[in-house]
Parts: sequence; structure tokens; C-alpha cells
Amino acid sequence: MVDVIRTIDRVGKWSLNRAVGRRRPLIAVFSLTHYCNYFCPMCPFGDSDKQGQIKLASKNDLTTEQWKSIFDKVSKYCIWSIIEGGEPTSRPDFMELVRHLDSLKLPITLITNCSLLHTIDLDELKRHIQFITCSIDSVFEESYCKVRGVTPQTYQRVMQNLQILNEHGVPHTFNSVITKFNTREFIDKSYFRKAKDLGVNSVSLTFVEDRSDVDYTLLPDRDTIVQVCKSVLEHIQSREDPQVMIPLQYFEQIIEHGRGMYDECGVWKSIFVNGNGTVMVPCWKYSSPQNTYSLLEKSVEEIWSAPQWEIAKTCHDCQVLGCIWYSSQPVTTFAQNYMMGLSKMISQRAPEAVEQS
Repeated sequence: MVDVIRTIDRVGKWSLNRAVGRRRPLIAVFSLTHYCNYFCPMCPFGDSDKQGQIKLASKNDLTTEQWKSIFDKVSKYCIWSIIEGGEPTSRPDFMELVRHLDSLKLPITLITNCSLLHTIDLDELKRHIQFITCSIDSVFEESYCKVRGVTPQTYQRVMQNLQILNEHGVPHTFNSVITKFNTREFIDKSYFRKAKDLGVNSVSLTFVEDRSDVDYTLLPDRDTIVQVCKSVLEHIQSREDPQVMIPLQYFEQIIEHGRGMYDECGVWKSIFVNGNGTVMVPCWKYSSPQNTYSLLEKSVEEIWSAPQWEIAKTCHDCQVLGCIWYSSQPVTTFAQNYMMGLSKMISQRAPEAVEQS
């Protein structure tokens, strides 16, 4: 369970830094590897040349000890950690890294496509993490395979692994990136019904933010986006499970304005560490050598004092990306959803606690 005293301490230090005008991260995101076994068109890790990607990961991914060193640095600031990839469970040392993060009392969310979970000791995993976020963009085979670029056999393997999570009592939630390929199941709400049948009581949703390095769009047309938002709002207001973890204001603003609204980009509230140990300031959209810092060589203090963070004050390039919208909201919205997420997590773990008592 979350160490409340540690969390209060980190939030207190973060608030003091804010009071004197210093930006510091609160959430840690660790992209453990450059490799992913999927082919998602909305993701840079969806590279079709998997052999080339494996070579890239072998050359550039941090070693076990290097990641541990970075975990040690970051844990002094953050109240939560997210481990993702590429596909993080593809690393042979995945469980060793999880154990180390847990030893630092840094709560962990694992984001995974779930295709390799059958290769992991799930009973041990659930002792070290708070919950798993399963990247389930669609609950139907045809659209899932289209969005993710995988075979029906992979879809069936993922469905089996979701059942294994239920059998082992591992708390988990679904996350979906809404593209033009999977809107129907949100408009007719079948995504929510099947997600509940698959054993989850919470989901997170965000529209795709088109990549700047490709010449295609995956974003649905405006009318379809509005239909999706209205349907999601109806589900939120019904108070039925699964609960939507993104606040309703996100969907309301997209209906009204065609985008999420925020005064200043809050990307600096998270420290996003790439598979090679670098941090791009202020974010991946400004990827260049002069905006890239190595966390192996620099301290968090040095990186978060870099002048490039000033870009975040005026940049509004991300229009519908839920994580950017969320981090850019007032701290009260952030805290409210954080506590809501904790309550859901506790409710998922309650049956296990009863069994052990």
C-alpha cells in the first residue's frame, strides 16, 4: 500500500518549491526499453522493422544498474512512478527493476500491452506494484488488431492474460487511445460493458494526438469526436462501472472548444526518462541535442532549472492528449483524481486483504 507519510513529505517539498517559483517533477515515468513487440501506428515504438528495433534497444537501453541509479535519483522527488516502454515486460530484468523501485517505497503503475504477462510471476508482481494499466484500445478483435497492428492470435493471448490477472487478483485498469478505428464501441458504450465483463472497474481514455513525424492522421472527424465525448459523459454521469478516470471536464471542453483547455502546459510535473536515460526538455516535441539531457550525468535539479522549460508556458500544441491536459489542470483537479484513483485501487485490493486477515 502507498506510504502516506512519504507521499505527504514529497508533496510538501514540491509545494515549497512551487511557492518560490521552482518547477520540480511529481510523477516519474520510466520508459524502460526502446523495444515493443507491437506495431501501433500512433506510437514511435510501433516500428515495422523489429530486428532493427531489437538492435537499437540492445545498443541504447540502459543496463540494470544504470536504471537503478536513475530510480534512486528520481525517488527523492516523486510520489508515484509509471513504468512503460516500448513494452517493459520484454526486458529480462523486468522483475529485478520492479523490486528495486518498490524497495525505494515509490508506488508503481505498470503500463503494458499485456501480451507477455503469462511469462511473469504475477503473484510476485502484485506484491510490488499498485496496479497494472492494460493498453486495451479496443475490446473487439477486428478493431484491436487494426489499432495495434497485431494478429488475432495476439488478441486472443491478451484476452487470456487478462483472465490470468483476474485469477491472480492483480489490480488492473484499462487504457484506450481513441482513434478513427475504434470509435463505434465508445459511441454505443459496448467498450464499457465488455471491459466490465473482463474484470475491470476503471478505465482511462484519451484521444490520439497525431505524431508530427508521420503524414497520416488517426484522429476521428469532428462530428465523431463529439459523439464519442457525449457518450462517454453519459456513462460517467450514470455512475456505473467501469469508472472513467479522466475527469469529465476533458470531454466537455473537447465538445465545446474542439480541444482541451489549459493556461500553461504542465509537462514539467512529470519526469519522463527515455530508455537511454535521457530527458527531453520540455518534451518529445522539442527533440534536439540541445534540448536533451542525460540523467546519468545531470541531477534532477540541474535539468529542471534548464531554460527550455520556459517553452511550456506558451506551448499549446497538444490539443486532445489526455495526459497533457490532466497535468495542466489546477492542482485541486490533479489531487482529486489522484485520490479517486487510490480509492479504486483500495477497493480492488479489499477482497485480497479480507482473505489474508
